[in-house]
Amino acid sequence: MKKRVLISTILLLIGVIHSGIVLANKNTSSEPQMQTSHRSTAQLTQEKTFTTLPPSKAMRLIAAKSDLLLVDVRSPSELKNGSIAGSTLIPLWDIVKGRKTIPKGKPVLLICAVGGRSLALGEAMYRYGYKEVYNLKGGISAWKSAGLPVVY
Repeated sequence: MKKRVLISTILLLIGVIHSGIVLANKNTSSEPQMQTSHRSTAQLTQEKTFTTLPPSKAMRLIAAKSDLLLVDVRSPSELKNGSIAGSTLIPLWDIVKGRKTIPKGKPVLLICAVGGRSLALGEAMYRYGYKEVYNLKGGISAWKSAGLPVVY
């Protein structure tokens, strides 16, 4: 029964995120998105990516990509549990309600408490054309369990 409630909650969350991103995209983009089946070599290198990374690989990604945006989608009250240095707090509900947006032009690593909210948001972002999105598997909890540094 708990599993069924959890699945229902996740599906509801994905629907709400989907609605929020659709609304945000309507407000920020007046051009229709076109899809083409012919791709140049330059376009092939710009393929969309959505990947869930364990903490060790996420740490390497942070070190390798200087333009990577670290977006923590937890609530402000959850920050007492620590955060990753350089991350920006953008609560999920602010994104869903269209109060905040995540820039499309840069790679993004999404962080939450245990990886569920960031996974749902990452999937929605990927569907809506974000080019390079990463999810921290296990969230800040797994990051801390791996002994990686946090700031308070």
